[in-house]
Amino acid sequence: FLVSKLFFFKIIIKTFLKSFYIDNQKIHVEKKIYYLFFILLGYIIFEFFSLNFPLHKIDIYHEGQRLSSAYKSLLDDSLWSGSYVTVGIIYETIGTKLIWQLFNIETIGLVRFLDIIFIFFTKILLVLFLLEVTKYTKLDLKFKLFFFLIVSLLSLKLINYNLYSTDHIHFREIPILLTLIVVIKSFNKSSIISNLVLGFLSIFVFLWSIDRGIVFLLFLILFCIFLIFNKRYKDTVNIFICILLFWLSFYLFQIEEFNAFLSNTYSVVSELSYVHGIIHPAPFSDEENSSRATKNLIAILFSIVFSINFLLSKDTSDSKKFKFILLFLSTICFFSYIYALGRTDGPHLKQAFGFPSIFLIIIITYFLLKNISNWKISIFNNSKILNQIPLIIVILIILFKSDYVNMLSYKERFLTYINLDDEKFLTEEDKYFINDANNYFKNENCLQLFTNDAALLYLLRKPSCSKFYFFWSIGSEKNQKKLINNSTNIKYIITNGSTDNWSLSLDIKYPILHNFINNNFKAKTKIGNRTILYRKN
Repeated sequence: FLVSKLFFFKIIIKTFLKSFYIDNQKIHVEKKIYYLFFILLGYIIFEFFSLNFPLHKIDIYHEGQRLSSAYKSLLDDSLWSGSYVTVGIIYETIGTKLIWQLFNIETIGLVRFLDIIFIFFTKILLVLFLLEVTKYTKLDLKFKLFFFLIVSLLSLKLINYNLYSTDHIHFREIPILLTLIVVIKSFNKSSIISNLVLGFLSIFVFLWSIDRGIVFLLFLILFCIFLIFNKRYKDTVNIFICILLFWLSFYLFQIEEFNAFLSNTYSVVSELSYVHGIIHPAPFSDEENSSRATKNLIAILFSIVFSINFLLSKDTSDSKKFKFILLFLSTICFFSYIYALGRTDGPHLKQAFGFPSIFLIIIITYFLLKNISNWKISIFNNSKILNQIPLIIVILIILFKSDYVNMLSYKERFLTYINLDDEKFLTEEDKYFINDANNYFKNENCLQLFTNDAALLYLLRKPSCSKFYFFWSIGSEKNQKKLINNSTNIKYIITNGSTDNWSLSLDIKYPILHNFINNNFKAKTKIGNRTILYRKN
């Protein structure tokens, strides 16, 4: 596409490069844009307090990933040194641990409430991002209001509070949304606060979620190139200094954990795509999930081609900064496809379509309203009426969609929910296993899993005997041998879990561990479908 612009459409390289210079024109934001933002914020708050808390049975694999790691950290205060972290230490360990400490109880309900809080903040950040986008559109006030209303309501549909479903936008996007907001706000002027936030995010995002950290790093490199190109050398240097200070502080504050973090992160980045083991389907084929993958690729390619073409356009009726926002958003669309490259199944492909969906919502709404604004219709001349309609629509949504009974009883419902016994979330099979297995393990200091049922450690209130509590992600020969070398304290192993058939059999996936267990452990008892093994001598 770029070659065609240069050679077939005769775009001069100097003209092409000049397109990436940003103007310093200040914008004026009408108060009604902020009024609409606060009403939308009210809608999000009312929705939050109207919720019914989720009571579905525990996902012993995914939810267990966070429950068991946090429980071990609660006991010994370890982070990466105590658990092999697959996603991010905040997501897997710190978040759950902190909310348990805050309320002084350890329950499944509290962890689910934490997810609801994260979704709530994601919704707010999504609307804040769209507010920044709206500011830089060159629409009349009445159409700006409609633009902000439409893109906000449609984008909020991409994430919901149904924890059992997969959303297009996951709350793990919080640092990416924050980055986009900070970058847009730094268009107009240099800001030490923006530079500090980017410096803080450079470490926070890797602690939050490693794959989002990679997306952030690639995007930050691109943004720094953009700053250098626009001769904002001071900002570039300040960002680098802020990054250095935050990482140095992390190192000095937790030297042992910092080294464990580096080792853990390198292992995950280099191995996890192989561990997940689902190859990307060929586009336009009859392979499983091919149609969804093809849709994603087309949407990403479209976003990049469109945003570059839009930037090169000589049409001055569109704001240059709005064009840059679309360009930066398209790069996030491109980089975030990394989420689906390691494990190309339906849910991960759906999440990878989140930012392309937002991109499409923005451009379709913008150009539709831009064309409508050119129509010579008399009602458009009455701005006073049109300006009120978006505000009235959101107020009506709040009035008709809010559950006032739930809102008034929120405190009582919340306290009841977070104090629910864990058995309320377990299947009959899991209840039977936990009740029976407790008799075998009541005097044990730790347990080891050879199953993907990660929540068993939390449910039995026993820490893992090794770092590898989340068996799915052990992966390499090196990690298998590491577990064996540190196995002297392992007396019992739980195997044959309910989630072990989700992918390749663990016996085949981890042959070194399988042989070690066969040679050193034998079956003690079987409870339901699960088997408890004990050391031979």
